[in-house]
Amino acid sequence: MASALAALPVELLDAVLAPLAHNHTALAAAALTCAALNPSAIRLLYRHLSLSAYARNLNLVHLLAARPDLAILVRTLSVHLDDTEPPVQPTYSGLQHALVLMTNLQSLALYVDASTSWILTPLQGENGQKSSEFPNPGPAFYPRLEHLTCNFPLDPHLASFLGQVPSLISLTLSSIPSDDDAEPEPDHGHPDAPAAARATPAVEHVRISPSHIPLLEAYTGPAHLLPTLVSRPLKAVHLFGDLTLNLLPTDSPSASSVDEAVAHLHRLNVGGALDRTLSTDSLPTASSEMQVMSAMTSAPPAQLLEVLATAFPNLVCLRLMTTRALWDLPDLAFYSRIASTLSSMSRLVAFELAGIHWQSRPKQSSSPLKAEEKEWITPPVSPAVVDVEDEDEDDDLEDRDYDFDGAFLDWSY
Repeated sequence: MASALAALPVELLDAVLAPLAHNHTALAAAALTCAALNPSAIRLLYRHLSLSAYARNLNLVHLLAARPDLAILVRTLSVHLDDTEPPVQPTYSGLQHALVLMTNLQSLALYVDASTSWILTPLQGENGQKSSEFPNPGPAFYPRLEHLTCNFPLDPHLASFLGQVPSLISLTLSSIPSDDDAEPEPDHGHPDAPAAARATPAVEHVRISPSHIPLLEAYTGPAHLLPTLVSRPLKAVHLFGDLTLNLLPTDSPSASSVDEAVAHLHRLNVGGALDRTLSTDSLPTASSEMQVMSAMTSAPPAQLLEVLATAFPNLVCLRLMTTRALWDLPDLAFYSRIASTLSSMSRLVAFELAGIHWQSRPKQSSSPLKAEEKEWITPPVSPAVVDVEDEDEDDDLEDRDYDFDGAFLDWSY
């Protein structure tokens, strides 16, 4: 029986075991049952991993760090470590060395302590000290990684890691405000300042290089990084923090930024690892590609919307939350201004402002060049009082009709 299985093509054995991909117990049994099935079962067993203390499988971190032949099989990795407790150095050190071996990763999710971004840097451990528990394989390169989720703020470790993932199309960063959003403490650099304050790294100058992640299509994270990402072909962004007017692009990305991104792609395309052939002319930007945006702002909504319409004219869905009290500020002119801006965005089909969903309806085109135009209906800004005939004050109350036809204000629009 074993010899018959050994004669079968590897692809056929993989197909036979494929239905067991989510049954790790069955795959482990198949790997131990027959030598012919072992390679296929092992490949499926380590292809998609979700590690957590709840699942009681964190010991796999150390196994992967010590077994490059197994780490190379991992395609999807999700790690959950409780951030309410101090980081356990052996586990994080093992994860650091395991990550550098997983060069075939396609999706990576790290739900770990936000202060441990050093695990993304393979050469050094925390506080710049090299770890001797595992062999040092050198810098890593992830040509197939397309999805990255982590709760790290942008710092030098994460910025350096993003330079090794040229195929990344989806990036999710921490929603926790970083030092970039905070005002600098005036006494942090003073010699009399507390040691902990002086040791805190300043990340306000950390930026994503124009040559990094040139294929990025989806971004979820701090709004202050938007200016450094608009040269990418972004299609969807969900922003945390305050989206201010100065964060929005006023012109197209410079040609030098696009050239640098293309050059970096070809420089990292070792052995044809990237399937896409790109040139300066074929690399789109967020200005033309952006379709979905969700953000919060303290800027005047009408003014911000006008800038968005210019910066991203092809938006399809737009959701804006505002810190301003719209029930105090708006009037008919305010809503009419917004409706006019929305009408200029020909591809927009859904718009929400401060929880109010706007509706649109087709209207006759005012230009022979346009087949159809949209008219955006403004929400009610003041109640429309239904006219009720005046009655004589001396009328007998019993003769009055107490129906509800005119008892309520009409807020429809």
